[in-house]
Amino acid sequence: MKSLAELVILVQKDDEEAFSQIVNSFKPLLIKESCRNGSFDEDCYQECMIRLYIALKKIDITE
Repeated sequence: MKSLAELVILVQKDDEEAFSQIVNSFKPLLIKESCRNGSFDEDCYQECMIRLYIALKKIDITE
């Protein structure tokens, strides 16, 4: 299994599988942060996914 840093580098090279692996690792947190008023909010979850993707593309990782 690749490290988080390696996965981020792959995401920055547009590797969809790497992004999927990161999402799976952080899925419990994404779901937790997507709950509003005691219920799951699909729109919030989608927004979290978009912001995660944007953040991963901006991270500066030196190899």
